Amino acid sequence: MTAFIGHHYISDEGANVLNVMRIGSRLSAKGAEPISILARVPSDECGCPEELWRIDGLDLLFHFEEDGQSEAFIFAGDWEMETTLQARSLDDLRAKAFQWFADIMDTAEESE
Repeated sequence: MTAFIGHHYISDEGANVLNVMRIGSRLSAKGAEPISILARVPSDECGCPEELWRIDGLDLLFHFEEDGQSEAFIFAGDWEMETTLQARSLDDLRAKAFQWFADIMDTAEESE
């Protein structure tokens, strides 16, 4: 068995669905979302699609360019990072941006 790491979170909808699927104790909503989408909008500069996500208190913004050369940014108060990612679609960019974010966070934890 792998130990659960992190804060517990369950939404009202999540509790309802899991209560139908599970046998045993009833679940209720609790905790703060560890990840949420804050915006999915066109860029105010060029109109390209952008998404803004909050992940454990950090903001991840990515900007999809038509030619695939897209950008991702992590904002953490007085610290930020930026990278360029090659993506075929907004879905592809989202997956690559989340992987980049995870890789950065893994590296940060290892250096502590």
